[in-house]
Formats: sequence, C-alpha cells, structure tokens
Amino acid sequence: SKAKDTQPHDEVDEAGTVIIAGIGRFGHVVNTLVQSAGFKTVLLDNDMVAIETMRRFGFRCHYADPTRPEVLHAAGIDSAQVLVVAIDDKAAALRMVRYARRKRPDLHIIARAYDRLHVFQLHRAGADDITREMFDSSLRAGRYALENLGLSKFEASTAESTFYDHDREALLELAQLWKPALQLAHNPEYTARAKELNQELETALATNLLQLRHPEHPHKEAAE
Repeated sequence: SKAKDTQPHDEVDEAGTVIIAGIGRFGHVVNTLVQSAGFKTVLLDNDMVAIETMRRFGFRCHYADPTRPEVLHAAGIDSAQVLVVAIDDKAAALRMVRYARRKRPDLHIIARAYDRLHVFQLHRAGADDITREMFDSSLRAGRYALENLGLSKFEASTAESTFYDHDREALLELAQLWKPALQLAHNPEYTARAKELNQELETALATNLLQLRHPEHPHKEAAE
C-alpha cells in the first residue's frame, strides 16, 4: 500500500458542475474530455503523487480526501450535476456513492467498478452509470481481433456495439438476482440466467452478422 502523505490537505475553495473523485489514469481521461467540452470540473484526490503529476500538466486539483462529506460539500455536491467516483478503495467508493445518493437523489453518479461484483454493489448503492476496469479496452481489443479475422471494420464495430448494449442490459438484470450472502457461482438463479443471457448474446451477434452480409434475407431462424 502507498505510504500516507503527511502534507496537510488543501482547503477546497471551488465548486464545479462535475466533481471527479480520484485522478489516476481513469479520472484524468474523464476530466480532459469534460473540461475540453467546456464544463467546470473539480478534481479531488488524496494521492499527492497523482496531484503533483496533474499540476505539472497545468490542471488545478485539490489534495483532499474525497470520501469526507465536508470535502464533497466544499466541492459543490449540493449543486453539481455529475459526480464521478474513480477512487481505488472499493469500500470507500461504495460509501461515497451511498452518501451522495442520500444527499442528492437527483445527482447523476458515475462510478468505476473493479469487477462484476463491485458493479452490483455500486448499483445497489445508487450509482447511475458504472464502468468496469478494463472492460472498454478489452472490448476494443476484441473488435481489433475481429477485424483481423476477416470481418470488415463496420461488421466488427457492429459486433462491439451489440456486445456493449447487451452486456449493459444483462448486468442490470443480473444485479436484481445478486444476493450478497452468496458467491455468484453458488447462486443457482443467477447462474441459470447468466447462461441464458450468454446464449442470447451469441444469437444476437450471429443474427446481426448475417443481416449485414445478407440484408435481403431476414434470417429469422438465426434469432430463434
């Protein structure tokens, strides 16, 4: 674990439309995109190395613990439109989401999840949009693989989009079946539906590919 920094935390003295908690690689990309589109962001992190790195590149960020309620309020959580939770501590991320949701039912909360289990926990805590570590990059790598296995770029991109949309809907459905007291593999209702969803995904991918290659035929049998 990282050594605790003894430097006093900053006093957060600005509020933003978007609060980004955690400014590692993930938070940095989110911040750059949102700021470039003209929106006011407030960056919070208690990792001094990350703070100093961002400051060298001209970004204003605050060395403060974003899990503390007073820090979130100073950063403008009472009026912000979006909160991005991108801290590494999984339990702390859950606490932050629960607190923000309780204080601001209308706030849009985007959270980074470590894995599928963390997705379910964050969903139950009140996050609106959840992205898994490595998911988007691994999905893009899969698209590159398809492009080099004979699919056109459009076909591979369609497969990627189909997978993404299906996975998003499937996770929301599986989140309802998740039982915290049971491991995923030992939850028969969950595993049965997960298998069905995997089969549905394979059928959807095959159907879309057939329709792209032979648009003159409906290929109803592929969807059955």
